[in-house]
Amino acid sequence: MEDLNAAVRKQGALRGLLFGGIMLFIDILKLFYLAYYAQSPLVTFIFLYPVYYILLFAMALLFVNSLRNKIGRYWNLKQAITGIFIMLFVSSLIWNNGVTLFSGKVNPVVAEKAHVGLINVRKAAMQSQNQPEAKIDKEVADMNSKFVASSDITLGSFIQSLVVSVILVFAVAALLGILFKREKPVAQA
Repeated sequence: MEDLNAAVRKQGALRGLLFGGIMLFIDILKLFYLAYYAQSPLVTFIFLYPVYYILLFAMALLFVNSLRNKIGRYWNLKQAITGIFIMLFVSSLIWNNGVTLFSGKVNPVVAEKAHVGLINVRKAAMQSQNQPEAKIDKEVADMNSKFVASSDITLGSFIQSLVVSVILVFAVAALLGILFKREKPVAQA
């Protein structure tokens, strides 16, 4: 049993590295799209974001299934939750910290242009809905303040974000663990 528990942790970490790297790559592509190509609110909010979240969810399910298959297709609830938690936690560390590092240190110009592109698309969407100019200005001010707050990372905000991530990842891992657990069948006499 100990070998299976170790395999679950090891394979969960390896799949977390791969999943986090793939999602980091997709998020960087999304930043470039927002920075240089985002023009239409329809494409951005109706197509891009739903496809992005559907892709994220589908890939997570594929990685969970791959993890279960790699360790022998059978695991109990504790092993399922442990493996999925490790996979999702490692992937979120790679993904979120990679995006933060890319946006803050590697290429902050793209992050700023992506923010401006997102504001322009949001303004265009609100204007097409005939929203009052005051409401549009308030929305833009809110988006700007959130961007400034998210780019100013402190140790306290990092720890707070980490704690929230752990709680959310555990909740998702528990749900997926319940859905993907598969006990070994008991041999019938």
